[in-house]
Amino acid sequence: MKVKIWDGMVRLFHWGAVALVPLCWYTAEQGMMEWHMTAAYLLASLLTVRILWGFIGTTTARFSHFVRSPAAVIHYLKKWRNERKPYFGHNPAGGYMVLMMLLLLAAQITTGLFASDDIFVEGPLYAYVSGETSGLLTTLHHQLFDGILICVALHLLAIVSYRFKGVNLVEAMITGYGMTAQGRRSNAVPPICWLVPLVIALAASVYWLILPLW
Repeated sequence: MKVKIWDGMVRLFHWGAVALVPLCWYTAEQGMMEWHMTAAYLLASLLTVRILWGFIGTTTARFSHFVRSPAAVIHYLKKWRNERKPYFGHNPAGGYMVLMMLLLLAAQITTGLFASDDIFVEGPLYAYVSGETSGLLTTLHHQLFDGILICVALHLLAIVSYRFKGVNLVEAMITGYGMTAQGRRSNAVPPICWLVPLVIALAASVYWLILPLW
């Protein structure tokens, strides 16, 4: 039985990150730093909204729903091989992966604000720290991307593993509907709640886009 699992905000963040993270990497590698920073600002806006949505969004979007205890993760991993239908939302192990990805993206964006290539490009907050601190944050900015790549690889491995079990996680993230426990549905969110992240996204996008002009 297919039920509504992922709301539009979760799917927007997911596919937005899928597009913007590679774009950030490519533009940095090609020295297209204006585009790199613009993509990073847009990603920061999406991340801000997703974190907020983790508190006021639908059931499966909330941190309280998918961040379980370590014991729950161990129990899930022990029985994973015999599981035929995915959880209603993120499973216990997947919940920690989502949390880790959000933290890595937040750290990546934050360190980038203070980073510098010591030649032409400086982050918008570079002037507020010492050169030594900026150098350290620049190094972390590069190293954190390796952690993001590891998380992406594990995520793709999970998708392939579930596909072999007959579960199409990609389709669920595209349409919002997927196979899960019978009769379980995501709680609806009052329409007014949608205005909050939309306003924040708009304000953050405007702020990030004009910040380099200051």
